[in-house]
Amino acid sequence: MSSLPTVHNPPAAPGMLSLVLGVIGLLLFFLPILGIPISVFGLLFGLIGVLAAVRPGGMRLRWSLLGCAASALALAINFGIAYAPSGYLPPPAVPQPWQPIPGRPTIPPPAAGEING
Repeated sequence: MSSLPTVHNPPAAPGMLSLVLGVIGLLLFFLPILGIPISVFGLLFGLIGVLAAVRPGGMRLRWSLLGCAASALALAINFGIAYAPSGYLPPPAVPQPWQPIPGRPTIPPPAAGEING
């Protein structure tokens, strides 16, 4: 009886991890304080996967490239939201408490000797 040939299937762990972290970073775009570190780690694992894929007998390149792309996109979106301008309208004009309101009579403060304590 002949046995089946064994096939070496290279691991794709860093590439898949990079893709998963990139997707999580994309989902957390509304919380850049969480999305930016997750995306950076995803990009780091993607680059580790690309370096491991270059070696002979290494892992597959497609998971790592897709993970790098997803993590870079998530990082760009998170940075864009974190550093977006808050608005272009001027702040509302609020009267200061020491300025008199126009059109209303004001009462002068009491003199220093008139205060009964």
